[in-house]
Amino acid sequence: MESIIKKIPCGDLKGVTYEGIERYLGIKYATAGRFELPKEVIKWEGVYEALNYGPAPIQDSTYDPKDPEDPKNHYPHEFMRGVKADYSEDCLYLNIWTPENAIKAPVLVVIYGGGLVSGMSQSLEFNGDEFARRGIITVTLNYRVNVFGFMYLKKLEDENGRAGNYGYYDQQMAIEWVRHNIEALGGDINNMSIIGQSAGAASAEGQIKSPLNKGYFKQAIIQSSAGFTTMLKAKDNRETEDKKWSEVYEACGVHSIDELKKMPAKDLYRAYEQVSSKNPLAFCTTIYGEDFVSPKKNEPVDTKIMYSITSQDVMPFILHIMGKGLTKSQSQKTDTYAYYFCRQLPGDDKGAWHSSDLMYVYSTLERSWRPYTKEDYALSDRMISYLEAFIKTGDPNYEGNEKWLPVNGSGKYMYFDTIKHGMKKIPVFHLIRETLFGKHVGM
Repeated sequence: MESIIKKIPCGDLKGVTYEGIERYLGIKYATAGRFELPKEVIKWEGVYEALNYGPAPIQDSTYDPKDPEDPKNHYPHEFMRGVKADYSEDCLYLNIWTPENAIKAPVLVVIYGGGLVSGMSQSLEFNGDEFARRGIITVTLNYRVNVFGFMYLKKLEDENGRAGNYGYYDQQMAIEWVRHNIEALGGDINNMSIIGQSAGAASAEGQIKSPLNKGYFKQAIIQSSAGFTTMLKAKDNRETEDKKWSEVYEACGVHSIDELKKMPAKDLYRAYEQVSSKNPLAFCTTIYGEDFVSPKKNEPVDTKIMYSITSQDVMPFILHIMGKGLTKSQSQKTDTYAYYFCRQLPGDDKGAWHSSDLMYVYSTLERSWRPYTKEDYALSDRMISYLEAFIKTGDPNYEGNEKWLPVNGSGKYMYFDTIKHGMKKIPVFHLIRETLFGKHVGM
């Protein structure tokens, strides 16, 4: 590796170059006080050394780490073995991989999942090397989660009446930072795509529907959660959320918002953990407001969408129904493509669980403990080639591979497996059986 310095609107940025790739890690894109909206970083002094990942957001593993060597801890075992992360409320950092000396390269923005309660950009499944080799700039980012990213109290409203949704505003601010700086690194802001899985998928769908990002994204890849954001009826939930989060406020034992903002992070997290322990996901939801939840969110957008389901996904039949709803809505504007990942992963009998396709999508199979075969690497290459074409052009088809038809019109998904692949109808009865009786790995 060799050092490289590039001048961008924020200032001089130092990264490394290797194998035709430029990499910049841990770039601070915004600042934010606790329960405050992020403010974009627009300038720094001297040379910014973007050589290491920034801190991850505070989450369960901050205070109660699970042993990643123990298979019983499924997601740490899959994605966190050997990862040494720092955790902080100061977590608004992003990472960039670019083709060396890129010119007008497409840009892909990646949002991680984790139920809006956990997750980080430096976990093992994510890496931008392969897309950069294929001429695509890849950006991963951290955003606030759980109580730090989604607490809502009416008392927290700013002068514009906004409170809550801090994690979504973080994501959106990272998008703005990219638009303001990526051209200096060879990116084309007129050809940007967004990708996310699970809560990251719902986030990606919410971002393309937000008026804050109108016209920003040409393509979106929504994995294992398509339609969730769009199909939910927009309703004013602020009174309900205020009542729910007031229980957390009371558990903190403070007497003012100022005290709440100043109390130790661990004490705040423990109070949230105590109140939300039976259902933490219920405490991390989008708050009603024009920026992310309004009646307009159900309207179709010009963004071309690809969505996916895995064969042992979480509630896969429900995901299929939501995907159909999104497809129907989007057909008024543009085509939608869908894939079905059904490779039964080697190493155990868990099948194609929720998130199992990510290491194939980002070409990170070699980071896994699983005994992947040459057929798995070939499958990964095939998947990435389709996604590469979609990110570059809005059409996943490329010369030399089976034609991928839009799901609107054909009613078919692209199957991804080491044994069978190609365009087929989704196996509805299998999805129903998995939804009712499956192992629901990851829930």
